[in-house]
Amino acid sequence: MTISTTAGWTDTWNDWRAERNRAATAPLGIASVTGTHWLTDEPLTIEALPGTWSAVDGRAVSTAGVTLAPGESQAIGDLSVSALARAGKVAVRVFDPQAPTRLALSGIDAFEPDPAWIIDGVLDSREELSIEHIDGFVGAKETVVLKAVIAGEERTLSAIAAPDGSAQIVFADSTNGTETQRFRFLNVSVGEVGEPVVIDFNRAFLPPCTFTDHYLCPLPPQNNRFDFAVRAGESRLQAK
Repeated sequence: MTISTTAGWTDTWNDWRAERNRAATAPLGIASVTGTHWLTDEPLTIEALPGTWSAVDGRAVSTAGVTLAPGESQAIGDLSVSALARAGKVAVRVFDPQAPTRLALSGIDAFEPDPAWIIDGVLDSREELSIEHIDGFVGAKETVVLKAVIAGEERTLSAIAAPDGSAQIVFADSTNGTETQRFRFLNVSVGEVGEPVVIDFNRAFLPPCTFTDHYLCPLPPQNNRFDFAVRAGESRLQAK
């Protein structure tokens, strides 16, 4: 693959790394989440937020005058609150610049970029797959099935489809727990069945639940749990 050997490719990878570090360490970034609170019709008091919160017609509603649909956010003092939904239930997530997880974070370590980890694959099919999440929730997700030769063998990978036409591979490998933390995510662009897909493991990144326990990350399906090492992409958090 020509782009893998150019200085421009390395520069683009370095830009991606810099943006990931900015997103992780920003005042209201990935590491600043202090809680994800599931709402019902019963009023809930959430520490540091005004009023009480409840779920009303699929929205997060506060008696302090804040109403958020899933995907919406609002600043409340120095904090930010966003709403999310899963399986018909609504939650609010709180971002705090003073979160201990953010204050202790310096950045993200990564392996040196390696063109050998840019893999050519193909979109084999689409299917619905039950995906387990880190909090024990299991839900059906639309996935794309990718075929690629990795570490000398043809592999079948499942990637969770996104509305924008991309898909996310959630994978584990033999570096987890030693050289890398937990499992990792990798976003790929996909088209129609039978079309090629570029799987660049140099863009593998640590899931949000690496930064704080208040995320709801999907776990790798069984076929994405590799018995070999993927020494590419992000590896571990850097502590101050």
